Amino acid sequence: MKAHSRSNGPAHETSLLIRVGLLAVGLALITSWSGSGAAQPAHPKFVVTAFDLGVVEQVRANEQNLATELTAQGWCTAQPKPKTATGWSDVPAGAEPDQWVSIVTVGFGSRAEAYAFQFSGPNRTARLLAHVPHRKHFVNGGERWFSPFTNLLDAFRIGHATAKKANPLPTLQLEVVLSNPKGAGTGGADEALTVPPEKVFPPVQVIATAAACAGGWAPTTQKADIRARVEVRVLDQACGFRVTFVRDGKETVFTRDRVPWEEYHDQLAMLLSLPITRPSVVDFVRPSPEKVELLAIESNRIICLVDDELTALDTATGAEAWRLRIPQGKTGPKRVERYATLHAAGKLRLFRTSTSLAEIAVADGAISPLAPTPATAFDVGNNGATAVVQGAKLSLVARGKEVWTTTEPEPIVAGPRLESDRVLIGTGSGELVALSSADKRELWRVSLGKRLWGPITPVGTLRLVFSAEVETLFAVDPKDGAVKWRFAAGDALVRSPFEYDGSVVVVTKANRIVRLDPSTGKVLNEVRWPTWVIAAELLTVGGKSRLAVGDVAGRLTLIDTDLKRTWESSLGARVTGRPVIAVTPPVWKTRSKPAKGGPDDLLDSIATDAAGTKPFLLTTDGAGFLYKLSTEGIK
Repeated sequence: MKAHSRSNGPAHETSLLIRVGLLAVGLALITSWSGSGAAQPAHPKFVVTAFDLGVVEQVRANEQNLATELTAQGWCTAQPKPKTATGWSDVPAGAEPDQWVSIVTVGFGSRAEAYAFQFSGPNRTARLLAHVPHRKHFVNGGERWFSPFTNLLDAFRIGHATAKKANPLPTLQLEVVLSNPKGAGTGGADEALTVPPEKVFPPVQVIATAAACAGGWAPTTQKADIRARVEVRVLDQACGFRVTFVRDGKETVFTRDRVPWEEYHDQLAMLLSLPITRPSVVDFVRPSPEKVELLAIESNRIICLVDDELTALDTATGAEAWRLRIPQGKTGPKRVERYATLHAAGKLRLFRTSTSLAEIAVADGAISPLAPTPATAFDVGNNGATAVVQGAKLSLVARGKEVWTTTEPEPIVAGPRLESDRVLIGTGSGELVALSSADKRELWRVSLGKRLWGPITPVGTLRLVFSAEVETLFAVDPKDGAVKWRFAAGDALVRSPFEYDGSVVVVTKANRIVRLDPSTGKVLNEVRWPTWVIAAELLTVGGKSRLAVGDVAGRLTLIDTDLKRTWESSLGARVTGRPVIAVTPPVWKTRSKPAKGGPDDLLDSIATDAAGTKPFLLTTDGAGFLYKLSTEGIK
């Protein structure tokens, strides 16, 4: 029996609110009386010192203001400690290490960082209790700095409360050294630099310490079992980094060329986190600090979306080979453009639809028009014909000219699927329709579940189409539309079904991965994923087919035909895009090494060459990083 409730009107609701309010006050009074005799915990006390090591003008910290603002939060008391001869990492004389807070701002370009450090423990290890990116924003026709310190102190309160409960971090002996030639930037080898290395290096030391904390370490300058040496090569508005880890006598080296000023923290945090939180990551690039989504790999091109623009990266260098820039609107945002990938005859094909439909050359990004109209959906045949959908209209286009067009009573929301003699489409009313590609004559029409949706997928002699209304997958004979089997998915699909080792794989947004018999639709086996699945792709690793699953928790997992896990890597950030296999050098380098002694010379100690190429597993995350993962441990 279903229960029902009914309100007696505004008077009843007001009376109820009054009673609830009186009850809350009474409980508060009882709590106050019962605790009046108990000792209240003492507020922690802090001493605050502020340091600014930026190379740009920015909003600077003031000890007195910070101490006053921190005390005003009510959970602690703070007093300023003016700077004497001590540095940003040296506990001032007379201050207890657990009570001293070092507020440090460092800045480059249009971005700075604000940090709250503490230095305590037996090895004077650093703890990063708060970090707030400090950005320059465009306001009223110009760029301005805004104070980050309110947010920093809020984060410090949370960091202090959780630091005692957190598991101890492994200690890292951190050494940061400058690798520029003597006199660089002042008439030496790097005289073209606008900022001398001696001025850039101190803030980079601060960022490296904070990045080590963010990477999962407790850094110290004292001796420790694990060591990291960060060599810094200052360029003009960029740096090169070489990080050498020594652990149990084994040395591991990571390098980064020409990291721009504004990305020092993010890229150093990534470099310093690799051995502990991302041990399978061999190398990485960052095409953009914003959104990056991996789409496909073809020959020597990695195809991805960078800031929603179709971009190709060179597999040898990780550098941008070409990008299709989206025109900026005169009065509004960028024009909306959509991209699609299609694997046909063993090769990747790229397509763009905006004001028209066009194909993009993988090698150089050259544009070839296909249809003079935009497309909400399309399919390309092997004979040069293209089926284009615009709302309820279906057109067949060949060599850029319309062959025929027809209109359905309802919007076309599934397909089109262009075959040798027919075009398959699905409508919002749930009808699956086959039309002759020669003359648009209707061959058959069947009614399935309402709101057919997405691609129409070929599996053997059958075609699969999904109904979003009844959340069911239908297997249809394309000759007459007869339904051969159906599968109740129970939710929307993460992607269209695909064939895998003689079966059909279905991945739902309810985190259900299922293998079906392609001839009967019978469930062969299935697994429930522990978190949201972002991507599921079929890969060939070491000559074996594997299903690669990326999820919202930042895990990339390979599973076998029985859907059991054979390999997993935790990246610590949300996985985006499709995982792919690519043959690349072990280390990505953005450019070939310049002549020795030039202003961009990274020195042998920074830019090391790694010979040979091998297959790597590529994936992207929500922070804009493209990872290269080793496949050596995959069975």
